[in-house]
Amino acid sequence: MKNLIFLCVSTAIIISTVIVLNNAPIINGYVGEDWYAESCQKYVDLHKYYKDKEPSDIGSGFGVSTSDDKNKWLDLLKEGKNKCYRNKAMVGLEYSAFNFNIVFGFTCALLGLFNYLKIGNIGKMIGIIGLGSGVIGFVLTLVYIIYSGIIFTQDVVGKRFTNINTKYTASGDCELKKIKADGAFAEWDDKKKGYVCIYYEKDNEDSLYLTYSDYGNIHLNYRTKDIYPEETKNYKFIGCEQSAYYSYTQCKTNDDADNLGGTGKIKYYDSFTVSKRTEKGECDYLYYYDSYADNNKKKNIYDRWVTTIVFGCLIFVLDLGLAIFGFLIFKDGGSSGSPL
Repeated sequence: MKNLIFLCVSTAIIISTVIVLNNAPIINGYVGEDWYAESCQKYVDLHKYYKDKEPSDIGSGFGVSTSDDKNKWLDLLKEGKNKCYRNKAMVGLEYSAFNFNIVFGFTCALLGLFNYLKIGNIGKMIGIIGLGSGVIGFVLTLVYIIYSGIIFTQDVVGKRFTNINTKYTASGDCELKKIKADGAFAEWDDKKKGYVCIYYEKDNEDSLYLTYSDYGNIHLNYRTKDIYPEETKNYKFIGCEQSAYYSYTQCKTNDDADNLGGTGKIKYYDSFTVSKRTEKGECDYLYYYDSYADNNKKKNIYDRWVTTIVFGCLIFVLDLGLAIFGFLIFKDGGSSGSPL
């Protein structure tokens, strides 16, 4: 029975790894195009060279003009260094972990089949190979999943780390803002008599910007029902729609205020033409619409990354099983095989 389970576990590792290799975000080029070339040392050098300089010596080229700016900039460099090393670790681990699993999963499956069919006296050798490859595969895959999970859920997409004034000015900036599935970014607060940001977090400017885990949001992808509604048009966006997302400063101001002094909720209408429109209701939410996405690029990245994480978790569990049953087979010398 141990030999049969060993064979099944090895086969499952192969199948799961093939699925991962066809979906992994870096291997398949969905993210990380610039992660290979970026130099992490530049953050170290900038920090080392300027940490004892005056703000005037650093200059506006890095967004620094005061001592407070300097401290923020130095902290940003540290963050950039850590992000850079984290990216490179994920790159290396994605290739090494899953290539290792496919090679040694196939090796263990083939030798496990021979052992199960009692072809040769190779039980102890298979046990050692299974134990070693299972332990190494478990460690590599587990560490990869940790790095991948952190980058997927916590790192802001496209954030820059060398100028405190241009942290969030990567290309496609309008798509970097965090919104609900229907495009809402602010909601009415009855107590404050005004609109407050849905995703605002105190002392966390990153809270307003997208991570890869937000890419599953349908609003960032193609939306048939919004662009070509089948029934009565949804009028709430004619009035509730906003062309500009609130800045972090505005969100903070609104959150800190006891009373925003608003005159009431914004109205929405059934037409953009003032002379022909009729009021249809009040805006409980404000919606951020810049343009409609005409593809599912972000959803595709999200789906494939989630698939990689899910099957990666399955793989390191299987690796652990491979190590356990490899040890058991080594211990008894490969007995309990096929009755043939």
